[in-house]
Amino acid sequence: MDSGSGLEDPPSDQEECRTQLGLFRKLGFSPQQVQAARLKLGLGADTNTLLGELVLAAGGPEDKALAATGMPVLVPRGESPSRNNTPPVLALGVDETSEDDDALRPIVIDGSNVAMSHGNKEVFSCLGIRLAVNFFLDRGHTDITVFVPSWRKEQPRPDVPITGDIPPGP
Repeated sequence: MDSGSGLEDPPSDQEECRTQLGLFRKLGFSPQQVQAARLKLGLGADTNTLLGELVLAAGGPEDKALAATGMPVLVPRGESPSRNNTPPVLALGVDETSEDDDALRPIVIDGSNVAMSHGNKEVFSCLGIRLAVNFFLDRGHTDITVFVPSWRKEQPRPDVPITGDIPPGP
């Protein structure tokens, strides 16, 4: 007996706009950005299309390239050949007068966490730290600091061995 104008009607356009606005606000977009995207795409644009437009409009050239390539995951595992007895601390810096100071943020890496994660929580893998540093160097970062707690600089213990000393940075 339902004539099609009852309970199965889709939500009104105004209701859908409010729902979309709430979603996009939770994702960090301003109401002005949402309105600009709606005007560009038309009021009938679906949520995914609007979200795509918001992401494109909000991101700069670096963000667009990052979205296209994605963030690679550090997957290589294993031991690095021991080269010398330098402690697993690495600090790379650049002078303050660089032209790209505001283009990339300084990077601080928790070396202990990275090394233990790379060593599957069984060994302190210095190779994991090197991979993390190289990851950011490959992306143009020059201000990279790795910190390791002082107790990690001691001789390895049987319960937490250290594999692959880190060679001095470039």
